Amino acid sequence: MKYICITFLLALQLQAWSQKEKVYNISIEARNAAIELVNKATIKINKGLVKESFSLITEAIKTDSTLHNSYDLLYRACLTDANYSNPAIQNFYIAERIFDLDDEICFCLAELYRLRNEHKKAIPEYTKAIEYSKSSTEKSKLWAQYFSGRAFCYTKTNNFKAAILDYDTYLKEKPMDAVILINRGVCYQKLGNMPMAIVDWKRSEQLGNPTGKVYLDRATKK
Repeated sequence: MKYICITFLLALQLQAWSQKEKVYNISIEARNAAIELVNKATIKINKGLVKESFSLITEAIKTDSTLHNSYDLLYRACLTDANYSNPAIQNFYIAERIFDLDDEICFCLAELYRLRNEHKKAIPEYTKAIEYSKSSTEKSKLWAQYFSGRAFCYTKTNNFKAAILDYDTYLKEKPMDAVILINRGVCYQKLGNMPMAIVDWKRSEQLGNPTGKVYLDRATKK
């Protein structure tokens, strides 16, 4: 039986970065079978058949746990139907062990916890995603969401100062996000800084978000 050798580099930071290798021997047959399962799952999920796609995805992971596309599709399935987040979480912990320093894998796991309203569990996963992204040669398209997701969880756990810092980072990247401006304004409000809250809500309204006016009206009535 023919095998393909897959090597992952695990960067361990002490005083400087050193590298260890993780080597997985995957048969060509297993890799091809996993790809075929993922392709079938993609067709199913495009048709809205999440239950059928989920079973195909999990089978693909059992067949070849080193195929990154399986986890990408698994995350997509959970976004479509959050009921599958619980079994998916275990698979993402497997992925974290395989794909060391993969910020997007950590982000997906964080998002699954957020969808389950397990905000305290989500925060460290967002943090890992942010830290790992610093060593990445190419910034993920999801990078800004690492901060908005963690900020949301900080807000839910009443850590409003930390939430504002993350919203600040997000808004530097996406300054026209009217919803995030509302959220940051709420954090300012919770900290008693109404002038800054009003600035955010007014800017949100100017960007076309009617919710901004709702918050402004409430603030002026007090």
